[in-house]
Amino acid sequence: MAVALLSGVFRLPVHEAIGTGLAAMCVVTVVGAISHYREGNIAVRAGVIVGLAGMIGAVLGADTGQRVPEETLKIAAGLALWTLAALVWLRTRRVSADRIVALAGAPTRVSAAPGRQFAASVGLGLTGGAASAFLGVGMAPFLQLGLLTLLKLPLRQTVGTTMLTLVFISATGALALARHGDVSVPHLIGTTVGLSSGSFLGARYTRRVRREVLRVAVVASPCLAGAMLLFL
Repeated sequence: MAVALLSGVFRLPVHEAIGTGLAAMCVVTVVGAISHYREGNIAVRAGVIVGLAGMIGAVLGADTGQRVPEETLKIAAGLALWTLAALVWLRTRRVSADRIVALAGAPTRVSAAPGRQFAASVGLGLTGGAASAFLGVGMAPFLQLGLLTLLKLPLRQTVGTTMLTLVFISATGALALARHGDVSVPHLIGTTVGLSSGSFLGARYTRRVRREVLRVAVVASPCLAGAMLLFL
């Protein structure tokens, strides 16, 4: 959403909007990761492996994006946001299904073999990191779905572990893009304040909103951001 606003409303060049958005996301994810760690909601080993692989992917994605024309990148980012909206919808369906199984008393997870877990973690990090830095879109739904389905993490740990991996990815992607001069400091300050405030308010009021309303909101948000990039 940040990249769509920076590009569509504030008219930053899309490469600069991506770098600024990633830098702002880094600050927000650090705070979120600390909070989740204190609550025991992070699978540290999985988060570190996915995050380190994501750093490599972020550098590759940031450098590759420099060679893509601005209009092409905007279209790709817009379509990616619509894809993420579909992933959010799938993720929320997955959460509902897992809760039903848990309530029925059946096991919800079967641990994968360590070798397969490592390979899945590296693949998930590389693809998520590259896409984040290339397109500038938050890949949280993609990472969460991967942690749920590939690494078989419990639901409680999925959100926190995703937050940890995004610290690695957003910091590396922002630094890689800053090397190309694609971070606007004034917009970074404003975006960071806005995202931090939004995260605080969202965390405070989320439990008061009906699940159906919340699901519509989280799917509609990337849809709207994608439309802004495609049509503004």
